[in-house]
Amino acid sequence: MFDGRHIQTGAGRYFQSHGALKKLGDEVSDYGKKIFVLYADETVQSKTEERVETSLQEKGLDYHTMIYAGPSSRRGFEMVADELRAYGADVIVGVGGGRILDVAKASGDLAGIPVFTAPTSAGTCAAYAILYVEYAENGRIARNGFMRHEISGVLADLDYILDDCPVRYFVSGIADSMAKHPEFTFTSLLLGEAGRIPPTVSGVMIAGYTYREYLARGIEAVEEFKKKTDSAVLEDFVNMNIMMTGLISNLSVGGKSLALAHIFYDAICYKYHEIRANFLHGELVGMALPVQLYINGCPEEEIYGLQEFLRALNVPVKLHEIGFPDEPAALEDLAEYLYTETCNGFEKLRGKIREGLNYLK
Repeated sequence: MFDGRHIQTGAGRYFQSHGALKKLGDEVSDYGKKIFVLYADETVQSKTEERVETSLQEKGLDYHTMIYAGPSSRRGFEMVADELRAYGADVIVGVGGGRILDVAKASGDLAGIPVFTAPTSAGTCAAYAILYVEYAENGRIARNGFMRHEISGVLADLDYILDDCPVRYFVSGIADSMAKHPEFTFTSLLLGEAGRIPPTVSGVMIAGYTYREYLARGIEAVEEFKKKTDSAVLEDFVNMNIMMTGLISNLSVGGKSLALAHIFYDAICYKYHEIRANFLHGELVGMALPVQLYINGCPEEEIYGLQEFLRALNVPVKLHEIGFPDEPAALEDLAEYLYTETCNGFEKLRGKIREGLNYLK
C-alpha cells in the first residue's frame, strides 16, 4: 500500500506565540553550532534579524546569513546547498514566506542537514509541510518534492505574522487552506477504494473540520486581523493556516492527491506570468475552488455560497477580475490544461471541467 515508503506527518516541534522566534537559539543548538540563516529579502531581514541573531548569540552559536531573492528552482536549491556545504552548516533556518521556506527545505535536504522554518505570514502551510514546489525556468511547476526528513522545528512568531503583515496574506492563507477539503474529497471520489488508505481518509476528516471553521468564522477572523488585536479566533486561524493545513498536506503523501485548484494556479504561473505577478498563491487557488466543488457534485447553492464568502474576503472570483483573456480559445486551453495535469485518463471529467469553468466567467 505504501510501497515501502516511510510516512512523515509534520515538524518535530511547532511553536506559535508572540516572541516565538526568541526560542531559535535554544532550538537549533540541539543540532549543531554553525547555523545558516536564509532570509527572503532585505525587508524580512531588517524586521527579524535582531531577534534571530540575538537568540543565536545568547547560545554562543556561530552563524552565517544570506538573502536569496531567486526562484524556488533546482538551480536555486543547488546554489544554496553549495553555500551550506562551503560554510559547514549544521542547520539551515528559512525566514520569510512560502518561496524562501521551500528553498530552505529543498537546499537543506540536498545538504543533508536539519531544517527550521520561521514564517513571517500565515499565507501558506510551507513552514510545516514536507512538500516543496520546484519551478522550471519557464515558470511552470516542474515537480513537487518531498523532504527525506521532517522539518526539525517551526517558530511561528505572531509579532510578525499578525502584527506586521498585510491582511491580504492572511486571507490568501485562508483561501489556500480551504482548498484541501474539496481537493481531498475529489481524490477520494476519483480513486475509490484505492484512495481509501488511513492517511488520506484522516486528511479528509481534518480538512473537513478546517473548511467548516473557515466558512463559519473566516469573516470574523479577518475583521479581527485588521484591528491588530489578540484574539482566540486569530490564533486558531494562524494554526490552521500553517500547522493543520501542513499536516493535511503531509497526510496526502501516503496517497495520491489530485488538486485541481492548485493545478489552476500552476496553469496561470505557466501561461500568464503577468497575472501571476499581481496575485498571491492562495488568491488564485481560492478562485478555482468553485470548479472543484462542481466536479465533486456539490449543489449549486454551496458553490455560489463559497463565491460569496471569497468575495467578502476580497478574493477574486471571476476570470475577468484577474485579467484572464476573454477569448473562447484561452478558456478551452485552460480547461485542457486542468484535465491533462489533474485527471488525464478519466475522460468523463474533461467535459465536467469545461462546465465548471462557467462559474468563473
